[in-house]
Amino acid sequence: MTSPHAAVGARARGTAGWLRQARAFAERYGRELFRNKAVLFWSVAFPVAFYLLTITVFVDTSTIPESVLPYVKAGTAVSYGMFGAVIASLNSFGQQLAADFEAERYMQYRALPLAPSADLAGRMVAGTVLSVVAFAVVVAVAVLTGGEFGLRGPVSVPLVLVAVVSFALVWMTLAVLVATLVRDTRYASIVTISIALGSYFLTGYNGTDPSAFQGPDALLTWLPNTAATRLVSHHVVVPPADLASQAGTLSVPDALFGFGQLTLYGVLAAGLGVVLMRRVVYRGVSA
Repeated sequence: MTSPHAAVGARARGTAGWLRQARAFAERYGRELFRNKAVLFWSVAFPVAFYLLTITVFVDTSTIPESVLPYVKAGTAVSYGMFGAVIASLNSFGQQLAADFEAERYMQYRALPLAPSADLAGRMVAGTVLSVVAFAVVVAVAVLTGGEFGLRGPVSVPLVLVAVVSFALVWMTLAVLVATLVRDTRYASIVTISIALGSYFLTGYNGTDPSAFQGPDALLTWLPNTAATRLVSHHVVVPPADLASQAGTLSVPDALFGFGQLTLYGVLAAGLGVVLMRRVVYRGVSA
């Protein structure tokens, strides 16, 4: 005899149906994220403010040679841009999911012919777009304040895209886990903000300042947040060879290794996210 959950999953398995559901979820979550002033403040304005404070107050830029300063600003912007992506992917994404738990929407969703994977895909598309916007705004502000960016080579553009997307997927999957454990938006926000700030500062500003990291430097090549941030910084902050040592160029693996590593992180994160949605959020619906 076919179980109710199996029947629900079967009705949602068609590719066209799955795509329609994923698109509908993406549109709904996108509207909620981009219409929420608190989300936009913490995901976009907050990292920009931190960047501006750093280059005007926290760092004495008068001691940095003028030829090096544009690249220091660019590296700082990448660090805070990726921090903004963490806030967007972890805090904003997690709060949205926790709010759905609080409103008991999943009691209705489980009775409808919805595919958990389509729900997650829609959420992740909206969350990734917000993460990219958060990163891009900090970079744009950095350009206006004198930061100088470039590309290390033709492979830099796709590698940066893979890095930002896989980075967002990892944090959003962690947000799903937190939201399923802490189904209260206030506590979920406290937990996710704490994780975002802790991971950023404890890993040396997402690995962009190895001197601030207390662990072995080799670990910065493997942690998902530091690996992605360091590769992005390496490929868009490209000082001339005679300035590279003064600008603090990071040591990163070659592009092929970086592609494989970041893609693996993204695939594993998405896979774990689907399992959590099926087993925990939808309680056994398999589609």
